[in-house]
Amino acid sequence: MMEMSSRKLKCVIVEDEQPAQWVLSSYISQVDQLELVGCAFDATEAFQLLEQHPVDVLFLDINLPGLTGFDMLNTLKYQPMVVFTTAFSQYALNSFEYNVVDYLVKPITRQQFNRAVERVIERADLLNLKTQMSEPEDFEDVEIKMGMSSEWVNPTQIVYLQSYGNYVKVILEGHSLMATSSTRKMMETLPASIFLQIHKSFIVNKKYISSYTNNDVLVLEKRLPIGISYKQAVMSAIDSSLNEDNRKK
Repeated sequence: MMEMSSRKLKCVIVEDEQPAQWVLSSYISQVDQLELVGCAFDATEAFQLLEQHPVDVLFLDINLPGLTGFDMLNTLKYQPMVVFTTAFSQYALNSFEYNVVDYLVKPITRQQFNRAVERVIERADLLNLKTQMSEPEDFEDVEIKMGMSSEWVNPTQIVYLQSYGNYVKVILEGHSLMATSSTRKMMETLPASIFLQIHKSFIVNKKYISSYTNNDVLVLEKRLPIGISYKQAVMSAIDSSLNEDNRKK
């Protein structure tokens, strides 16, 4: 499991089946990084509980009496990380449409739960990293040379860069530029505090990473590969950023 902030993640269980509540409560109690602050049997109880105790993680049954889990998410004033629980695996597709962290199919096994918790912790780490990256920093504009012309761009507007032989495609939000350069030269120009080379052909702005695995990162719904020779450096860079964020706290 990946390293995370020393702050415990506060959890609430919203589940109308008592046995499922007991199982989840037991599993949560055995994870040092999680703290259970309460349980609810329906959406009404859940809203009252969440108003008193804002949480980081919501273990939410889809088939609740009255409002469904989907209805409840649409009504919440804020969006915690959500792990759906359901007796029906066909709900999984809708779960991911709602951008939840994971879903658990009943009966909930320890293996399912551990997988979900690992994903929750990865998401929490990324939120910490993105919070750190969102702290104001002033960067000078960099010149993107495109043959006979050029354009000045602030580094914070660059999402990622991809090498195409003697050219580098610079992806910004809404448009892109084709620079006459190399990833090596671009990496020398860009601020190292926010950019990370993950592959011989890819450089990413860390604040745009929405999730990652040992093999790739997700940037604006596009998965970019992590090169084998870059993997250790990429993981170390992310861990270093997270540890720095923890020290600030």
